[in-house]
Amino acid sequence: MQLIYEIIRKLTQAEIRQVRHQIDSASFSYDKVGKLFELVTRYEEQGEDFYAQKLYEADADNTFRVTKSRLKRLLENIILHDKSLTAYPPLVNARLQARKKLLQGEILLGRGAYAAGRHLLLQVSAQAHQYDLHEEYFQAEMLLYRNMSIRTSVKDYARHTEQLLAANRTSSLIHEAIILQHHISNLLLHKTLKEEEMAAVEAKVERIAAIAQETMHPAAQTAWYLSANYFHQTNGQYETARSFCLRYLELLETHAVSPSAQALAGAHVQLAKIGLQLGNIPAARTHADEALKRYQPDEMNYLVALELAFRLAFYAGLYPDALNCIQQAIRHPQFSASKLLAARWHYFHACVLFRLSRYKEAYGNLDLLAPLLADKYGMNITIRLLEIMILCEQGHMDLLESRILNMRQYLKRTQQKKGLVRPNALIQILMSWYKHHYDFRQTVIDIQTRLDKLEHHHTTTPFDTSDFELIRLEQWLQDKAGARD
Repeated sequence: MQLIYEIIRKLTQAEIRQVRHQIDSASFSYDKVGKLFELVTRYEEQGEDFYAQKLYEADADNTFRVTKSRLKRLLENIILHDKSLTAYPPLVNARLQARKKLLQGEILLGRGAYAAGRHLLLQVSAQAHQYDLHEEYFQAEMLLYRNMSIRTSVKDYARHTEQLLAANRTSSLIHEAIILQHHISNLLLHKTLKEEEMAAVEAKVERIAAIAQETMHPAAQTAWYLSANYFHQTNGQYETARSFCLRYLELLETHAVSPSAQALAGAHVQLAKIGLQLGNIPAARTHADEALKRYQPDEMNYLVALELAFRLAFYAGLYPDALNCIQQAIRHPQFSASKLLAARWHYFHACVLFRLSRYKEAYGNLDLLAPLLADKYGMNITIRLLEIMILCEQGHMDLLESRILNMRQYLKRTQQKKGLVRPNALIQILMSWYKHHYDFRQTVIDIQTRLDKLEHHHTTTPFDTSDFELIRLEQWLQDKAGARD
């Protein structure tokens, strides 16, 4: 039943009417199938026995499962019908249609219907050329090449051979560029690379660039712009990354084929992230809004773009807008799909409440962050820091000693061999604050050298505004010291 419900949730009203029409006009009895369809569209998701009782007044058996199978096949045919493909962007529609015709053409050739098969494959070749579908173009030409070997003169066949070899080389190069782009994305997302490793990544980016310039194919150019964008963002070269991202957006908007909403939204997400890093909040918010317009509200990518919109609102001090993003996230159908994801949003909520001086509510939200404490670096330490700041703002100075000392022991236990600059600097700052009996002004005077070193560290290793740490301890201490003067 889950498969049936999954399909039904994706059907448009026109497709639902089409299902009913097919059931009513079927040449054989579809009475039970029709009744089952009406039941599953009327009730919330139920098990097999519920529907079997409605249809046959008995628990689910083979008779019921045959009816269920017929309905599933009917729904799948509606989804796979040519008309249903019009809901996709033109490029995706063309690719799906081309692949379908490729299969049909190969079957016709295999059955000996050479003229009909050749007719379909020529359609695929023309459509693939129009939409830059390099793989489908090569496959169609290869099938035609094999079929026409005994029906073509040596001269014409030699010319076709050269065309096919060129198409094969182009297709191979494009695949190489796409594979390298995904490899680079995975590396930069999941690993902090050493200098020599970054040099190896740069060489791969240059290889993709060479392929893009040789083939001038949109897929290779996309791989180049995206991999260069990720590489330069990782290096903190945000202006250069922005230039590649703008070239990618221009490619999407000016290419002969209408781009997908997903691709456009992804480009705007990247530009919003770069704008955030460059401190250009207004431009970043514009791009984030453009991304949200293009994503479907019920998909996971919408939630990703919503987090970006939240960060922009938070850093701009627009806390009502930030709270609105949080409420949208909580109502999102994917919010509870992951405990970690939900806990991240509860952390965001606690940070906004902290900025609004609603410390009791912020502290209450900390109980919802347990899934994040398993993280051995950023999330665990950030939550501990936020708890310390909240306790101080609430006036619970008697609880601060145990929290600070526990954090110091935690860092000694987990970070001793890693030599991470920021966590070590933060615990030194906290210990100085503890030593000065939580006097902000004396603490800031005492830690000025450490603050200068930390600021210098962040000039070479920029503080990532897309990182988990929304409220920075050193800034909070300095703000509190200023408030006491």
